[in-house]
Amino acid sequence: MTRVLHISPADYDGGANVGAYKLHKAVQATGVESLMLVLRKYTNDPSVLTRSGKPSRPLDNLRDPLDRLPLRFYDWHPGNWFTVGWLPYDIKEAVDYLRPDIVQFHWAGRGAAPIRTIAQLRHYPLVWTLRDMWPITGGCHYSGECFKFTSGCGECPQLGSNSRYDVSRWQWRQKHRHWQGVPIQFVALSNWLADLARRSPLTFGNDVTVIPNGVDLERFKPIDRAAARAAWNLPPDRKIILFGALHGAQDPRKGFTYLAEALRKLGTSPWKDRVMAVVFGGQGSDEDYGFPIRFVGRLHDDVSLAMLYSCADVMVVPSVYENAAKTALESLACGTPVVAFANTGQFDIVDHKVNGYLAENLSSDDLAEGLAWCLERSGAGSELSLRAREKALRRFDIRKIAHRHLELYEQLLSTRRRDAANTDMPLSPEAETPRRVAGQSAP
Repeated sequence: MTRVLHISPADYDGGANVGAYKLHKAVQATGVESLMLVLRKYTNDPSVLTRSGKPSRPLDNLRDPLDRLPLRFYDWHPGNWFTVGWLPYDIKEAVDYLRPDIVQFHWAGRGAAPIRTIAQLRHYPLVWTLRDMWPITGGCHYSGECFKFTSGCGECPQLGSNSRYDVSRWQWRQKHRHWQGVPIQFVALSNWLADLARRSPLTFGNDVTVIPNGVDLERFKPIDRAAARAAWNLPPDRKIILFGALHGAQDPRKGFTYLAEALRKLGTSPWKDRVMAVVFGGQGSDEDYGFPIRFVGRLHDDVSLAMLYSCADVMVVPSVYENAAKTALESLACGTPVVAFANTGQFDIVDHKVNGYLAENLSSDDLAEGLAWCLERSGAGSELSLRAREKALRRFDIRKIAHRHLELYEQLLSTRRRDAANTDMPLSPEAETPRRVAGQSAP
């Protein structure tokens, strides 16, 4: 039986890690033996392993702040995600102990950047899911309008650096040195990021394919709106605008500033007595938008989240840059249309005036127009709602996404078997070592 090992900083903390964990479970559900190796474990899932067999080690908890120490020499703001990757992160022993057939890397944030490890694991078929831009840049997770990652970085605008030989260039060179000649199958979650990856010298011409994020359509599905609103104690007679992201009101990339302007415009329009806004994932605010707004905090289970999507008439995802917003996918799955800016990965998710509205990029005026357009046409059973659910069924069913990964794994394994037969070499240096029992802790 094929054994896949997913590697990520954690199993259930933040959107990228959760996305990795849910893919792992979806692959496991197909009958493939799937394991996950993490620094920090939050679930009780026996298929999720840590190197020590314990939830964490002291160094692993300190890895993120220690990784950021070099950034103190720059005019760096914590709102800009930047992972330096200078700390040692040797997981080769743990990976060899588990002896997977496929090694799949996911997010590299929280200081869990495997720059040197990649080359050490080249004897395994390697897959790297691009959940943001870090693998193709000198350290930033989203480069914004900067394209210096295509030529070696340096003078990094996110670091406020004027030096050509800053830490971004150092990291870019480290990646170039250690990854050159290593065959990696890159999987981008959006066509936008796939195009950027193909432009980066750090992919070394390796194949970049697009497989989107998946959604469990049995968990995220339309729920009776009256019942959902009663469960959340939301008024039945108002249109509801939903926004949600982890620390979304504080993270500039999530675009809450543009949303706030759009809400204020609606607050001075005829909609002001007919709408309210609900925000999840972050702290509240006392700002007056001209109509009620409710902050419900961070949600920790899919049932509550699916009910909240079903309460809403429209979900707004005003991100400045977004690879593949899970909130947008989950909202569509629940039959709730999505309003987003016409940028980055949003083009793959929202079909303009079909299952939502793509507003002119970074225009609060058009964002308000899009919200109003959807509010006029939304409602349980509306054409907009039906098309939203249909898009999720057609493109983002996590079972289909898992099977697309299985096809990719088989392709890589077939290539590896053919190459091994042609060279009369074992598939890996550990080919004669007995495989460890699934569920054992990695060393």
